[in-house]
Amino acid sequence: MSIANANIVQVLLLTDADVFAGTERHILDLGVSLTAQRINTKIGCPVPSPLSERAAAQGIDTIALAKQGPIGFVTVQRLRKVLWSKQVDLIHAHNGRTAFQAALAIRLAGRGKLIVTEHFLQPNRISRSGLRRIVSRALHRWLGRQVVQFVAISAAVREQMLARGDCPTDKITTVLNGIADPKTETLRSPGEARRELGVPAGSLLVVCAARLEAEKGLGTLVEAMSRVAGDRPAVCVIAGTGSQRDEVQRQIDSANIATRVRLLGFRKDVLSLMHAADLFVLPSPAEPFGLSIVEAMALGKPVIACAQGGPLEIVQHESTGLLMPPSDPAAMGAAIQQLLQDDDLRRQFGDNGRARYLQYFTADRMAEDMSRVYQRALLPRTNATADALATTNAREL
Repeated sequence: MSIANANIVQVLLLTDADVFAGTERHILDLGVSLTAQRINTKIGCPVPSPLSERAAAQGIDTIALAKQGPIGFVTVQRLRKVLWSKQVDLIHAHNGRTAFQAALAIRLAGRGKLIVTEHFLQPNRISRSGLRRIVSRALHRWLGRQVVQFVAISAAVREQMLARGDCPTDKITTVLNGIADPKTETLRSPGEARRELGVPAGSLLVVCAARLEAEKGLGTLVEAMSRVAGDRPAVCVIAGTGSQRDEVQRQIDSANIATRVRLLGFRKDVLSLMHAADLFVLPSPAEPFGLSIVEAMALGKPVIACAQGGPLEIVQHESTGLLMPPSDPAAMGAAIQQLLQDDDLRRQFGDNGRARYLQYFTADRMAEDMSRVYQRALLPRTNATADALATTNAREL
C-alpha cells in the first residue's frame, strides 16, 4: 500500500535547531522528496531560521515554533493545537527535546503518532551524571513508551541504540540517509573554485568538510598531510567552524604546513569545493553516518574515511574509496598519497562512488523507505505491517 493512499492528512518534520547542519539538511531533503511523492509534509522549526528559509524556497509549509525554556511549554501548546485541529497526524521528531515536546502534545491532544529519528551514536544525554542522569533516564523511558517507531540513520546507530536498551528490536528501523542529487550546473566550475582558493596550477586538491570539534579527528588529517610527499604538490582545505579551530591551527603551524593545509571557516559553497576536489577526506574516528561522504560520492569523488561507524556502510573499500583505521595518521597519510599519485584509480573510485550513491543514497530512496515507516505507524500492527518492516530492514546495507 502506498502511504499516499493511507488517508494521511499531514506529516510534520520537527526540530528546534536554528542552525543548518547535517540534521537540518536531512530534514529538508526528506521533506522535499516526501512532497514530491505526494505526501503532505510540513516542517516545524524556529522562524526565521536557515531551515525555514530553505523550506519556503522549496515550497514546503512551515509551522513556526519557539525555542523557549527547559521544556518549551509554548511549543507543546502550539503542537497540541496543530494536532487537535487535524493539521497533522504524525510528528517525526529529530532530537530528544522536540521528541519529548511532541509526546506531551500528543497526550494533551488525544491524537497523533510519534516517530523519532536518532542521528547520533552517543546522544548528549549519555554523558549526563548525578540527578540529571536519573531524571533523563526516567524521561527517556517514558518517551520510549510514547514513540510508535524509532528510526536509526545507520546500522551503527541502531546497534548502539539496542546496546543501550533505548527500544526493543521491533520498534526500530534503519533508514539510511540520502541526499538530493547535487546540481553541478549550479556550482562554480572547478577551475574557478581552485583559483579562488589559491591552489597552484598542477597541484592536487584535498577537501575536508567537518565541524572543528574533537570528535571529528582533524588532528589526524593534519598529521597525515604532514606525511604526504610526492612529485605533485597537494593542498588540503578544511571547511567548517568549531571550538577546536585554534587548536587545529596550532597543529598546522607546529607541523610547518600552513601553505599546504588551510582552515577556511564556515563556507556556504562546500559542494563547489567538493566539485573542485581531487580527493575528499573525512577523518572522524566514529561517524554515525557521514553525510559529507555521500555528497562527495554523488559528485564522483574518491573518498577516504575511517573504518568505523557509518562510513563502513557507505564506502566500499578499494572500490569507492579507502577505509583507514581510526586515529592513525600514518595509515591515512599513506592512503592520501596513494590516491593522489594515481589519476586512474581516483577516477575509477569516483565513478564507482557515483553509481553507489545512485543505488543506495538518494533522497528519493530515503523518502520511500521512510514512507513505509509512516505507514506502519498509522496502521494497526498486522501481518502486513510486519512484512513491511521486514521489507524496509532488508534494504539496510
